[in-house]
Amino acid sequence: MKNFLRVISGKLYLLIIPAVILFAGYIFRHESVSGYNEKDAELADLVQEQPEVPNRAERIMKTLSAAYPDRIGPAEFRTLDDDPAGDWAFFLNGSWFYYAEGRIIPEERRSWAAEYSPIRINQNYQMELPPWEDVAAAWETRSRSREEARANRQPRPDRQATVRPQYFFEALWNIADRDQAWEQQVEMEFLGFTLMIHSYLEQKMRLIEEIIIREAETNPAVRQWIDSLGTIAGWNWRNIRGSRNRSFHSYGIAIDILPRNLDGLATYWAWSPQWWDIPYAGRWHPPDEVIRTFESFGFIWGGKWVHNFDTMHFEYRPEIFILSDIPMTNF
Repeated sequence: MKNFLRVISGKLYLLIIPAVILFAGYIFRHESVSGYNEKDAELADLVQEQPEVPNRAERIMKTLSAAYPDRIGPAEFRTLDDDPAGDWAFFLNGSWFYYAEGRIIPEERRSWAAEYSPIRINQNYQMELPPWEDVAAAWETRSRSREEARANRQPRPDRQATVRPQYFFEALWNIADRDQAWEQQVEMEFLGFTLMIHSYLEQKMRLIEEIIIREAETNPAVRQWIDSLGTIAGWNWRNIRGSRNRSFHSYGIAIDILPRNLDGLATYWAWSPQWWDIPYAGRWHPPDEVIRTFESFGFIWGGKWVHNFDTMHFEYRPEIFILSDIPMTNF
């Protein structure tokens, strides 16, 4: 009997040891896998919490929709029978407008997209002027190269492709020709001058004037600036200088403000010889408080076009502030 029990005990021992090892391995493996899964889940949650970076088409179209919410419908991705790949679009003034590789044209013009160059929308507007750098030689060389290229340029059959499409801005501001542009303008008083401006901006201009006048009550520099003004001009049906692209003055959404006397200072690059070599100190600037007021309502200032500068120029482009992640406190 004792021998029988000894044999049974030995066999049980042999069975128990592997069982213990297997159980310990299971516990270890379970804890390790469980810990890994928890960390993996946490990582997945973090990844999901990160906003997806939209492509350029999506970002531009959603930004334009946000900049003009009372005029442009929500941006969405759409497909067409002739374009199963699809494109980003929004509804504006009775038509679907498509990104079309930056051209932003109505649906009926998509087949002719190659005739146009993309619309330029600055995505790097800055709140502060960058430090001045002496780049006279480089810009002089570049300017001369441009002039030589312009003089030697031969007519090309695809020359039309250098023109940016006007369809988007025409639909946005309900303007297709000079007569329609005139119908959209209103006449108002601004800082003591008569100003023609698009009716959409009339209330914004009145608020800007109110803030500037209030600032002038305690700020001598702003008061002196107002007293020095000689011209304030808005609507003007014309193309950009040296271009076949329409000026934003044609829509009545750009304003030029000039003093009676520039006192030798530069205000517009095309009016100045060696414009590339004119530092900030050599340019006429409105007071910072005036610039900030315009910007707070969605107007960019041409003085921040550092080289091709236009310090008299303000232009209503809220989409540029949104793309540049700059808040508009009065938008």
